[in-house]
Amino acid sequence: MDRTRCLVVLGGGGYNPWTVGRCWALIWGTLNNHAIPETLPPEAEAGLRVLSLDRAIGRDPPGHWFTTLLDQPRPGPVRDEIRQLTKEVLSR
Repeated sequence: MDRTRCLVVLGGGGYNPWTVGRCWALIWGTLNNHAIPETLPPEAEAGLRVLSLDRAIGRDPPGHWFTTLLDQPRPGPVRDEIRQLTKEVLSR
């Protein structure tokens, strides 16, 4: 019998529609070994451009939210407890 690993992919709160769409598309593509394009095809960009949010961020979202799934790296420290949790999860 083939055995595969099961995954549960979770997110946090405070989402806006652009973040949700881009994040889950990136996760799904990565888990299914799809190449992640540097820029989105016109159909995907058009889908993101029709989204709206009645909050400050929704009035003028950054341009890259329409054109790519990838954000620029935001380097900084990673808390020790996050490193430990990651180590525990990946060792299972």
